[in-house]
Amino acid sequence: MSLSAAHDAAWRGFLRSSALLLRVLDAELRAEHGMTHRTYDALVQLSEAPDRRLHMKDLAAALVHSASGLTRIVDGLEKSGYARREPDPANRRSTLVVLTDAGLAALKKAWPTHVRGVQRHFADQMSPEQARVLAEVFGAINADLEEG
Repeated sequence: MSLSAAHDAAWRGFLRSSALLLRVLDAELRAEHGMTHRTYDALVQLSEAPDRRLHMKDLAAALVHSASGLTRIVDGLEKSGYARREPDPANRRSTLVVLTDAGLAALKKAWPTHVRGVQRHFADQMSPEQARVLAEVFGAINADLEEG
């Protein structure tokens, strides 16, 4: 079985642009805020969680990036004062990661840099109609993968 030429080009384009885009967004966050995109991603996930806290396993599942190295990411968040670990009061064997006020402040400071980069390197490269098509396609892919 092989992909059609159009599907192969779409797949290769997706892989290449995803890698390049994340690399550029990471470089911008590092340069302006001393923060990696992985750190930014973790701060976003924690900020959107109920009470700004997630179990380690749920944070791993929520990350846009690979969850490998999650312990290092959380160690870095703690060292920066952006998050802290707490035992889950309902299950003392489970660990919660809690976003601190300093972490929320750092996220708010970095957010404009991230949005500016996404606008420039992603959104500005397509028309509103192309964006709707991409949202539909990625929505279908995500739904299929999340079901499985």
